[in-house]
This record gives sequence, structure tokens and C-alpha cells, in this order.
Amino acid sequence: METFRRWVPLITVICSCLFLQRFVALRLMATPPAQRNAGLRHLIKASLIVITLWMGIGLPLLMEVHFRWMPADLVGFLLAASLFWICLIVSVSIWFLCRQHAETFHPDRRRLLTLGAPVAAAPLVLAGYGTYLARTSMVQQQADLRLPGLHPDLNGLRIAQLTDIHFGPFFGTAALRRAIDMANEYKPHLIFLTGDLVTRFGDDMESCLRTLRGLKAEAGIYGCHGNHEIYAEALDYATTQGARYGFHFLRRRAELLRFGQGRLNLAGYDYQPLHAPYLTGAESLVVPGATNLLLQHNPDTFPRAAQAGFDVTLSGHTHGGQINVEILHDNLSAARFFTPFVRGLYERDRKLVYVSSGLGTVVMPVRLGAPPEVSLLRLCAI
Repeated sequence: METFRRWVPLITVICSCLFLQRFVALRLMATPPAQRNAGLRHLIKASLIVITLWMGIGLPLLMEVHFRWMPADLVGFLLAASLFWICLIVSVSIWFLCRQHAETFHPDRRRLLTLGAPVAAAPLVLAGYGTYLARTSMVQQQADLRLPGLHPDLNGLRIAQLTDIHFGPFFGTAALRRAIDMANEYKPHLIFLTGDLVTRFGDDMESCLRTLRGLKAEAGIYGCHGNHEIYAEALDYATTQGARYGFHFLRRRAELLRFGQGRLNLAGYDYQPLHAPYLTGAESLVVPGATNLLLQHNPDTFPRAAQAGFDVTLSGHTHGGQINVEILHDNLSAARFFTPFVRGLYERDRKLVYVSSGLGTVVMPVRLGAPPEVSLLRLCAI
């Protein structure tokens, strides 16, 4: 299922792009300049071959294989450029289709051609706007976690959550420091890091962890690992180096914290692959009589966590959808196909999960309808 989740959308997009590339190339070769110039036609054909090889072979290889000789930042830029190319080819295809239907004179068709320019430009404009928002629109998202039977000494406990940082060329030191300042403003008792500190093999995990040392929490900083720590082959390094910097990554283990007479049991698991058996043995990490809180990157584990006895689950992974389209007051995003828990606070049987939209991006450095988020949470008694 994890392979399906990663590859079916990508293959669909690539095949669509290859079809549109051929359509655009044929239209370009039919233009008067290309008809008069054989060299220009050869250039269009050669470009089509090169780009087809890249999109059909190079891009999938780049996403799946670790080329250890290739700088991680270069990989990130190549992936982003490929996705922007897809937006460009969609825009050009729309433009040619509008021109094709408006070639014979008719007032309605001429109006279609007039509308064609802004419609064709929409994919590129949205991609550019989403890139701008991903870099500038960071928000502090606050939520109260209302729990029955919460001990009075835990009432009002403040938590900051940072997740899906994806530290790299599109979310670097300056942006991370801004997120840290926003978290510290809350004066949290606890700070939780819930996975995906980096994106791929070769990303600068050390700089990310070193920058995160600016976080300040009265009772400590705890975390769990996400799927991209696995892809980056950085699980052990993040755990050991994080411990040197004071970050406690919980890997199928729990720690019991006391606040006065109140007990807060923190547990964490490494990323749980989609629809695999979730959280095996989780019941053994639950402490009866305490408030039990689980750190788990994948929010789809929430029903299983609630069944095991966890009062609260904190997750990320979805990026809030990263690109959300609101239709009839409902947010639609690719994440909805894989989990019903996409963004914000959910409740089932008086158990809670909070899914943070996170900070960074994957593949394309674009966010629409899901701004980067520093989550500021508070435990509240009912």
C-alpha cells in the first residue's frame, strides 16, 4: 500500500505529461516558423526526446534511487523544476487547445481565445503563488485539547509541535529560526518534533538539529521519526545526535513525566507504513491512571492508538494536504485519498488526534490552502 501511495499518482502525472509534451511539440512544428525552418523542427524533436527521457526515466529514478555522488540540494531543485515543467506544459497545452477551437471566425470562439490566456496561465500562476506562500505565510495555529478526567495539575499545560520541517533548499535555517521563535513565544512546557526533519539522503540533518537547539521548553523536547528519516537513512543518526542536543526521540518506548501530582505518559513510535499493522504492542506503553499521549507521524494510526488507550495522538505527515481546494465548504486534497485525518483536531470516543500541517514541502515547494504551521496546543480539562 505504501508503494501504491507513492507511485500511482506519480506515474499518472508523468504519463499525462508525456502525452501533453507530444501534443505541444506537434503543434509547435505546425507553426509557420517551424514549417519554414528544418533546423527548428529538428530542435523541437530533439528537445522532445530529451525531455521525454528525463520525465519517463530520469525523474522516477531520481525519486527512488539515492545517487550518493549528487548533492541533495541539487536533487531537490531538479525535482521542483520537473514539477514546474509539468505546470508549464499544462499551461501551453491549454493555450493551444483554446487557439485550435478559435481558429475559424465566430464571436463565441473569439471570446474563448480571449479567456484562453488567463486560463492557460492559471497552473503556472498558482504554482508561483503557492511557492511564495510556502516561504512567507507561516502561522501559529492554536488548539485546546479538551480531555475528560484530566488531572488539575495538567490543566493548561502548553505544548508546541513542529513537524515536517523538510530542512533543505526550500526551508532553510532562516525559516526554521522563525518557526523556533514562534514556538518559543508560547513559553511551552513541552515541545514535540513529530517527524520528517529532512527529506532525502544527503540532506543536512546536522544543521537542522543544531538549529533546533534554539527551542526552549520547561520540561523538555521529545519526538518521533517520520517516513523521510527512513528514506534519508538517518533514523539512528537523528536519534543519537538529537540526544546530544537534548532531544528525546521515543522509538517504541515511553517516558512518564510528572507535573505536580499530575502524570503525563509520553510514548512514541517510528513512522508506521500506511495500512500496515499499526502500533503493535502499543498497550504495553499505556500507563493506567495517567494521561497518555502518543507521538506518531502517521495520523491514520489514530483509531488504533485510541483503541490501545492513548488519550491524545499528535501527528503530521499530510502537510495539511499541502495543496487544498475548497469545494462546497469541503477541503479536497490528495491526502484525503489515504487518511480521513488531514489537518486539525479530530475526536473519536473522547480520544483526540491533532494533525499539524507542518512547515516544509515535498517534491514541489508549493502550498495552497495549507500554510506552514507552528502548532500551539493546550491541555484542558472538561
